Amino acid sequence: MSEDIMKGNNSSTSKLALLRQSRSIKKQGVDIGKAIDGFVASIDDQMMMAEIKRNSACVNLIVDRSDSMEGTPAQIADGLNGFATRQAAKIYTTKISLTLFDDEVTPKFVNWDSKQFVPIKPWECVGCTNIYDATISAISSIQKADANHKLHLIITDGRNTGSEHPKEEVQKLITSRESEGEHVFLLYNKYYGGDAKEYAQELGIKESNAVNFNREGDGIKIIFQTLEDLLDALRTTGTVPKDWAKVIKAHAANPLGVKAREIRSLM
Repeated sequence: MSEDIMKGNNSSTSKLALLRQSRSIKKQGVDIGKAIDGFVASIDDQMMMAEIKRNSACVNLIVDRSDSMEGTPAQIADGLNGFATRQAAKIYTTKISLTLFDDEVTPKFVNWDSKQFVPIKPWECVGCTNIYDATISAISSIQKADANHKLHLIITDGRNTGSEHPKEEVQKLITSRESEGEHVFLLYNKYYGGDAKEYAQELGIKESNAVNFNREGDGIKIIFQTLEDLLDALRTTGTVPKDWAKVIKAHAANPLGVKAREIRSLM
């Protein structure tokens, strides 16, 4: 075998030699080299499409906009807009949903592809915390979404008030979605006290998926930074890292001393 073939030279000559040697095929008026190139390209395209589908994701944000969350809408909107922009630059498909809740449940959008994402504006904070109804509405809305990785993030600072659905229904839904391989996270605003893990039990969320955050300083930026890390981990390893909330916890303990990492411009 020639040195070029031993080295895996990609010229049509080496491909033709390999094909004739392994399959004893003669050219017979057909451009075998071109045919091989076309076949390899087809295989590559199929593999790429399979990889894109395997790494497709749906990010479902369920965000408290009760009056006690005043001061967070601009930060959350900015964080989400930046997150969508960076996801759009990836070859993978990332779809985003957003549901806001206070006394009412307001689905802002469902399964927006990040590549066609329209930047959102902040919202007003009024009313109470209708979190049970919001969680059921938001999670149910993407059950049929075509995505291999589904992440639901609840961002709140208060306990349920005024929902029509009981907490047992919320617990049942979350348990069923987690059994299907989806991931539900609770981000509880430490600014007003309380404990995320205790609240996670009420909602039926795994304690390991619940964390207190502090909205001061880079608190909201760090949430979206963590979200990107979670997606990267799921796409590369298929699992959520045990220390997924490490930076959020560090910031909550020292909100003025822990900063979000610098993100390079995509322009």
